[in-house]
Amino acid sequence: MPIIRAHQNLKSRSTLMTFGRSKPYLAKVPPATLPDALPSTVRGHLWLAISFPFLPLEALGQTGQQQPMAVYARQGQMRKIVTLNHSAQRNGIQVGMTLAAAQTLNPALHAIPRDISAESDRLQHLAALTNSWTPAVSIIEDSLLLDIAGSTRLFGGVTQLLEQIRSWITSEALSPCVSVMPTPASAILCARTGKSLCITAKEHIHSAIRELPAQALVTDAKRQRALNRFGINTLGDLLRLPRDGLARRLGPDLVQQLDKLLGRQPDPQNTITPLPTFRQRIVFDIGIANTEQLAPFMEVLLGKLQAHLTQNHILAEQLEWHLVNESDLSHRIPVYLTHPHRDAIGLMKLSQLAFEKFKTKDVITHLVLKANRFAPLPSSSEDIFSILPKAADHGTSLIERLQNRLGRRAVQGLCIQPDHRPEKAWSHCKVGETGALSHGAPRPLWLLETPRSVRVLQGRLALGDQSLLLQRQRERICSGWWDSQPIRRDYYYAKTAALKTWVFRDLDSGNWCLHGIF
Repeated sequence: MPIIRAHQNLKSRSTLMTFGRSKPYLAKVPPATLPDALPSTVRGHLWLAISFPFLPLEALGQTGQQQPMAVYARQGQMRKIVTLNHSAQRNGIQVGMTLAAAQTLNPALHAIPRDISAESDRLQHLAALTNSWTPAVSIIEDSLLLDIAGSTRLFGGVTQLLEQIRSWITSEALSPCVSVMPTPASAILCARTGKSLCITAKEHIHSAIRELPAQALVTDAKRQRALNRFGINTLGDLLRLPRDGLARRLGPDLVQQLDKLLGRQPDPQNTITPLPTFRQRIVFDIGIANTEQLAPFMEVLLGKLQAHLTQNHILAEQLEWHLVNESDLSHRIPVYLTHPHRDAIGLMKLSQLAFEKFKTKDVITHLVLKANRFAPLPSSSEDIFSILPKAADHGTSLIERLQNRLGRRAVQGLCIQPDHRPEKAWSHCKVGETGALSHGAPRPLWLLETPRSVRVLQGRLALGDQSLLLQRQRERICSGWWDSQPIRRDYYYAKTAALKTWVFRDLDSGNWCLHGIF
């Protein structure tokens, strides 16, 4: 995630140092195993694979826990460990062990069921961030695969590009393994086995993978037993076998896998088109106690959001701020939008309204801006030199201001419901939504939440000190017999000297009630 680091000197913008995607921050990382000389550019394809050994824990947000933790998955009638943290590993717990055996070794083990959906979302998020380096990104089970051949010249060569990606992914994930190889199968295999390599020539693949365990490629239990009987332990042992005999004993698909590893057979990959996402933050060296001091930094982040939206030809439909305090607790402040936006000035005004109702005594150490929902930019031929589209007047700017100042629940729309009972014939809805309108008798806009009793004095209805004059028109409503709230009423229009009202007579009790005012 791009990071903006800010120092608390608001008088000088020169104290802001931005590390965006265009100039990634290069932290010192341990170098990968590199050949003596690497070409600055690569012809054809060059694949970079990233493996995430702790992905199930990361997807559940449990990587920072100190207590022994493990993620398990149900396999038939058994629950087996798929990932565990370092604390659990020190207790002798291993991946593939049953949950019962793991809890025997450590009764204090905290076990969590695996969430495949959360892992997929995590990979999709990381894949979207890799667009800074290449648009050709694939998700291979629990790993990412990037075709970086076309990006090496742009980033100054393979070594520089690899360092940037390693620096970024090390800040995003726990103990990732990055490997660069000439074929996608060899890159994925090396990354999953924890072997960080950078090989650009196909003729070097054999020497790079020959020491890897054969079980890393052959995952089927029956085939693994066959390999053990044959005395095959490494991929080098497997590659020395005659192809015809290998295909006859272990299947032709294994020979095809070996050919894809070495680049002897085409291995096309389906690239994904990650959904656009925006997430940037500012880290304060000295915490901020007054939220009013956040305004200059909010303008910086909104300016970057506007540039992101312009670059991708999209509009923001959803926006939210996160304020992180010294205890790493995050306060979420949503900005409510009734229609898509791209103007940083307008978003800043709405954000300031949203911040008005937020009060905290905590010291803010991080300011985060997120946008995850977008709409395509509508085509327009009004002005080809216009940077920003003209703001469409949907009559919603006032609604946006009210919702951000008072809250979304304080400003809502009304819609018709298919029920004859007046108190159940309407409901709240999103402002601006339209639906089918009733073509029956007119209804009062002001409907009392609870009908108010009307007195009968000397044969006439009285509301306070005023008499109600009934009109001849009458509407009988008998409904709700299918639930616990049936009604049987005769409704009338009634007038006083100042009001036009809607009253009814309950057919069961005979009582008169005021239900609405026109």
